[in-house]
Amino acid sequence: MRLLLLVAVLALGLPMAAGAATLVPRPTDVIVDEDGAVDDLFALSLLLKSDAVRVRAVTISPADSYLAPATLATQLILDRLGARGVSIAQGHSEGLNPFPAAWRRDHAGVLDVAALKGLRPSGRNPVVAEDAAHHLARLLSGPGTYTIVETGPLTNIADALRLKPAIRAHIRRIYVMGGAVRVKGNAEPPGADGSAEWNFYNQPRAAAAVLGSGVPITLVPLDASNRVPMTLGFADRLAARPSAAAQLTAQMLRPAIAEYPDEYYFWDPLTAAVLLDPGVATWKTLRLRVVTQGLSQGRTVEAADGAAVQVAVDADRAKVEALFLAALGR
Repeated sequence: MRLLLLVAVLALGLPMAAGAATLVPRPTDVIVDEDGAVDDLFALSLLLKSDAVRVRAVTISPADSYLAPATLATQLILDRLGARGVSIAQGHSEGLNPFPAAWRRDHAGVLDVAALKGLRPSGRNPVVAEDAAHHLARLLSGPGTYTIVETGPLTNIADALRLKPAIRAHIRRIYVMGGAVRVKGNAEPPGADGSAEWNFYNQPRAAAAVLGSGVPITLVPLDASNRVPMTLGFADRLAARPSAAAQLTAQMLRPAIAEYPDEYYFWDPLTAAVLLDPGVATWKTLRLRVVTQGLSQGRTVEAADGAAVQVAVDADRAKVEALFLAALGR
């Protein structure tokens, strides 16, 4: 029996604990594509503190935050949470339908929280010279495979797939925060009918291209995130934990929750959470496509000719909160 175990370990390339009796699974290699909002940074913090994943790169789009503060906040959080050797690459497309300027300015306020104020990047997690799409294309052209966690618009990934279509073979799955399938959207600027969610509304063609790319997709739409509001009570429970990660993230969350009481949700954090524990959500496989023009551009619709997508249709608030408290509180 022990010989068979050893053969299996060697064949799979898995590390083995002392005594050859316990298999230690390798962490999943992850690329995070985000846009620098507070909830993106909170999601990134969860992944950095998990033993189940290893964040290899972060790519940034200038969508829900401006690029410079989003990049600096990302660098500082990587530093504060002990990351080393994580490459950071910047995208430069603000999308067909840019996020409101007031939101983008507000998210720079994360740099003023006590845990980050006045800090400068250490250099342990460098910003590379190439743009986000080229960096993704290069990383995904190597021998390994990656899981991507997408918490912003899909622009960087769509551009990378257009540069090198063959990289899809190196993507295990993309976890996407986006869309509103059977619920109302949250993008209601002039010229939109309110049926789209903001990440998809920002660049509808990118969302349509990635969902139709053939890469396995797990979608966390408003249908699920609407079930998990983020409250000051949760931030208080997080702040009661003594760890540096809990203190940092509680400081980031409190101003955002206070500014939008009863309107702030675990959008991006839920997307990171379902990678670590799919059991926090309820799932259905649906065929989806994205409307790319007109008043409903960015809308996610069910269609017989759509791509088969794993969709979170509900989420368990207690389980989600417990996951974050446990991971960030230790």
